[in-house]
Amino acid sequence: METWHLWTAFLAGAISYLSGYFDVSEAVAIMVLTGLARAALMPISLAASLRMERNKEKLRCVKPALDALKERFKGKQAELTAATMQLHKQNGIRFFDRLTLVNMATQGFFGLGMYQAITRTAFRSRFLWIGSLAKPDVLLTFLVALVMVFAMSLAPGAFGEPTFVIVLCVSVLVTVFAVAAMPSAVGIYWATSNVASLAQSCLLRWLRLRDGIATTGS
Repeated sequence: METWHLWTAFLAGAISYLSGYFDVSEAVAIMVLTGLARAALMPISLAASLRMERNKEKLRCVKPALDALKERFKGKQAELTAATMQLHKQNGIRFFDRLTLVNMATQGFFGLGMYQAITRTAFRSRFLWIGSLAKPDVLLTFLVALVMVFAMSLAPGAFGEPTFVIVLCVSVLVTVFAVAAMPSAVGIYWATSNVASLAQSCLLRWLRLRDGIATTGS
C-alpha cells in the first residue's frame, strides 16, 4: 500500500507541478500528463492489440477444423476441450500471455492512479467553459461519450463483431452516468485517454493493413 500511496502522490504532484510551472489550468496538466503516459505505454498496448487481432485471424482460419472437432466430439465436452486446446496450440493461438497481462496491468495501474490523484488535487482554475474542475459538467460528459463512440467504432473489425453494438451502447451509458457524477477533471482525463485510444485504433488499422491481416467487417 505504501508503494501505491507514493505512486498516486507522485501523479498528484506532477499535476500540480505542471500547472504551476507552465502557469496553466490543472486541466491542461492532466491532459499533458495523460497524453505522455499513454504515448509511453502505446508500444505495449499496440503490440498486445495487434497480437489479439492476429489471434482473431488465426481463429477464422481454424474455424472449419474447430467445427469438425465439435461434430466429432459431440456430447463429449472433456474430449472437445482437450482437442480444441491442442488445435489452438498447434496454430499459435493464445488468449492470455505475458504481454496481455502486462498491458492490462500498466493501463490499470496508471488509470486508477490518475483517478485517485485527481480526487486528491485541489483545483484552483477553470478550463474553457468549465467554471469548476471539481464539479461535473453536462457538455463535457457528452463530449467524452462522443469521443468514446468514435474510438470504439474505429477499432479494427468493430462492426464485424455481432455483439459490438450492445457492447458500445452499454459502455457509453456506463461512461455517461459515471462522468456525469464525477468532477470535470476526471472527465477531462477520460476524454484525453479516449483520444489516445482513438489514435491507437487508427494506428492499429494501419498496422493490420501493413501485415495483411483481414479487415472484413472493419
